[in-house]
Amino acid sequence: MGGAVAADLPPVRMVATDLDGTLLRPDGTLSERTLSAVRAAQDAGIHVIPITGRPPRITWDVAKEAGLGPLGVCSNGAAIVDISATEVIEVQTIHADVTVGLIVAVREVFPGAVFAVEEMESFTHETGFMEPGWNWEEGSQVDDIIQAVNAGCLKLVVRRPGWSAGTLLARLEDQVSGTVHITSSGLDWVEMAAPGVTKAYAVERICDRLGVGVAEVLAIGDNYNDLTVLAWAGRAAAPANAIAEVQAVVQQILPPNEEDGVAQLLERLADGRTPPSGSGRSAK
Repeated sequence: MGGAVAADLPPVRMVATDLDGTLLRPDGTLSERTLSAVRAAQDAGIHVIPITGRPPRITWDVAKEAGLGPLGVCSNGAAIVDISATEVIEVQTIHADVTVGLIVAVREVFPGAVFAVEEMESFTHETGFMEPGWNWEEGSQVDDIIQAVNAGCLKLVVRRPGWSAGTLLARLEDQVSGTVHITSSGLDWVEMAAPGVTKAYAVERICDRLGVGVAEVLAIGDNYNDLTVLAWAGRAAAPANAIAEVQAVVQQILPPNEEDGVAQLLERLADGRTPPSGSGRSAK
């Protein structure tokens, strides 16, 4: 576990929480305790925002159900969204020429690699990308992913069947360094975004919009794609089900997501807090 939080930090004004594996239960649902805890934190003047690898189109419903916002981070930082308005307000994409170049280069080094591209309204993957039994309903299939690269994409996704995400990350970093930002959200694939586009980048942009300082942010996550924001925020926590690399850099380990660890933390933050003037759930 990481070091202790400095005693002179100001009160938390923003909780930036990952969704899958963190705020959500293992089955992807929101518990009643979590719904209540988010509401209590927002009413106490604490922004609770989602920071997720999910694209906006599969974030809206869960974010609104949970009462998160007013803003949020999608696609590992490639999209910043206004949850209440169901609107994407900032986007950073990988240029099509760069995407195609990456696909060609990775294929040369790792024969057998399979790809997918995440765009704002679609997820397209190559034949062989999905494993039998994944029950993945979203997306369309092509024989060669280059056929689907028509414009800038939010993420280029690559997997090498039989390899873990950690192994693929380590093997790919030298190949793509400086061209894209590379990470993983926990499945056995690696996700590439435009250079500098991370959850930390996007949360900092949101802080600028909401007038929140980095020392007032508590970030919570469970996987590789959370490491940048956990290192950046004034305070960082992780559920007990987080990967070892995450647990090593945070100051607090929470109960696992199956026990609503994030909700327990939100309850403590909200307890006894008086909402400052002009803040709370209606804040913009």
